[in-house]
Amino acid sequence: MMNKTMDKNKETIKKYFELADFASDDEQAVNDIIDLFSDNVAIRSGCNETATNKEEAAAFFKSFFNRNKKLKHIFNTQTIENYYQTEWSVAGLKSDGSIFALHGFDYYRFDDDGKICSLLIEIT
Repeated sequence: MMNKTMDKNKETIKKYFELADFASDDEQAVNDIIDLFSDNVAIRSGCNETATNKEEAAAFFKSFFNRNKKLKHIFNTQTIENYYQTEWSVAGLKSDGSIFALHGFDYYRFDDDGKICSLLIEIT
């Protein structure tokens, strides 16, 4: 049972990153990302932006994807005790036309319904 739950959570993280590559020009992808999160989610970004519920999370993601025209993520997820760690790298094109690349780690926790209830984003 635990392995199935862990596999499902890893699939959710995979879906999150795959959707993020399209969300800058696909409103449905943004909505699908928001649906991966619990109603009482806690998010802290690598820029110290925070969201403490699903409504704030929706505003956070809409703002993020509005700032970026195109994104491409490479990622690898592993289970560490009672959370998930995803190492990622992203290349992107901002709305102002500038190009960027970042590397970091995301740390996820899930609720009993398989929704992300905690996301900490660390840019290295």
